[in-house]
Amino acid sequence: MLTSTMDSYIRKVKMKPILLSMLAVALALPQLALADIKCGPFRLAGQTANGSWATVDGVKTRRQQVSWLQQKGDVDNVKMHWTVAATKFQGDYGMTYLNKAGSATLDVEVLRSSRSQIKISGSYDCRKID
Repeated sequence: MLTSTMDSYIRKVKMKPILLSMLAVALALPQLALADIKCGPFRLAGQTANGSWATVDGVKTRRQQVSWLQQKGDVDNVKMHWTVAATKFQGDYGMTYLNKAGSATLDVEVLRSSRSQIKISGSYDCRKID
């Protein structure tokens, strides 16, 4: 009886580090697949066009539309439109992320509530960050 209990305990102790290692790898894989992107003052995350919602500076997008430029699933040729709550003022940003042949840009416009307000927009080159 003591031998079978010891064998069972030894198997559990040996399996614990293996199970913990497998769990750590499984939790790290989604983060490795989602490289953050820096476009001017904006940090984009989660925008791999796999159905997950993008975040801009840690804020989840309110609206997201993905258009494939060549074939579905080709993340090097994709166009994404987002509406994001602005973090520095009351209002929203309208954003268009364009990745064409591996060269990415982000066009941003402050959404106006009336046509009499001044139009503020900008275009930024994007790069992957670690």
